[in-house]
Amino acid sequence: MQQRFGLSGNGRPPLVTRAGALLLALLLAVGAYNLGYNSGSSAAGVTGASGAIDLSRFNEVLDLVETRHVGDKSEETLVDGAIKGLVESLNDPYSQYLTGEEMDALVEGLSGSFEGIGAVIESRGPSGEACTTLGPDCYLLVVSPIDGSPAKAAGVQSGDRITLVDGLTVDGETLDEAVLRVRGAKGTSVVITIIRGNAAPLNLTIIRDVITVPAVEPEMLETSDGSPVGYLRLAEFSEVAGDQFDQALQEVVDAGITRIILDLRDNPGGYLSTALQIASEFIADGVVYIEETSDGERDETSANGGGIATDPTIKVVVLINKGSASASEILAGALRDRGRAVLVGETTFGKGVVQTFIDLKDGSGLKLTIAKWLTPNGTWVNKVGLTPDYPMPAPATPGEGDPALKKALELLK
Repeated sequence: MQQRFGLSGNGRPPLVTRAGALLLALLLAVGAYNLGYNSGSSAAGVTGASGAIDLSRFNEVLDLVETRHVGDKSEETLVDGAIKGLVESLNDPYSQYLTGEEMDALVEGLSGSFEGIGAVIESRGPSGEACTTLGPDCYLLVVSPIDGSPAKAAGVQSGDRITLVDGLTVDGETLDEAVLRVRGAKGTSVVITIIRGNAAPLNLTIIRDVITVPAVEPEMLETSDGSPVGYLRLAEFSEVAGDQFDQALQEVVDAGITRIILDLRDNPGGYLSTALQIASEFIADGVVYIEETSDGERDETSANGGGIATDPTIKVVVLINKGSASASEILAGALRDRGRAVLVGETTFGKGVVQTFIDLKDGSGLKLTIAKWLTPNGTWVNKVGLTPDYPMPAPATPGEGDPALKKALELLK
């Protein structure tokens, strides 16, 4: 999940953390060097959140690089590299320093439209654990292709490993660096090399397009006994998803329908505030999720109140799979723990941490993990996922029937 905070001039509250203090210390050190390290100023340390931080080694290395390295370099490149290294030292795949271009691309992806191939991608190890630098033990993994996207049309599937982009390896890159190479302007092409299971590598040429993600796809279904069911597929938790979902849900409730299927399969997540907004349509009051900070302090977030479908006579079944991640898991976990829904399908992805976007003054930014999130019953899903109440396999091949949806309709009879 992502939240957005600003550091200056935008009226949003700042975020103060240990990592933020170190980042500030690094920038101060670079400034101190430029002001006179070569003139005899030691610039050996600054005061951080936990006391003095010795930066003499940093200044020494910076001096050697600037005075003795043979090759092209710029002050901006050196500073960007130093900050990236600092954040990467956290060994947290979800915390990243982002250049202005990377920041724009990441935020664009949560706006509801972007240019690219239309696939949700994560970095994961062989056992499904999150990882930082892509390589033999850290895969560039497709969580899910977006419906109607060029990636979906080209045959990209959940679980595919991307090893090459335009013939160049992704090894050694971060997730965001690799994603930027996959993305590009509408009409341009990209060749991705994927590995699927134990099969030989497969090259897919994909023409990029503007990817507009319809946040909500409503449909009317029936149970075997003819009872009407409102089916709502939620594609992502974007800026516009909450309002779109509310409108679709209101139409279902206004039609007198008391059976709802909420499909969160292959939904990669998005904004935490959107997850809370949608959960509050089904949960009248009380806890929706719990945040736990690094010092173990827990903060409960409650439903907004005034929800459209909080009446307990409205039955809800939630569909999940291995592509349901992050905000999807918050919503599904809350609805189950609060007794508003049962879960049908596959075990979810397992992302149990919250990030914030911090806008820096030069247009770059910091994406920083600030808390764990837990379900209302205190369950942490990280690297584990949510286990469905009714496990059902995914269709063996596309268009071959939907066992999970069939089970959901059966439960709502």
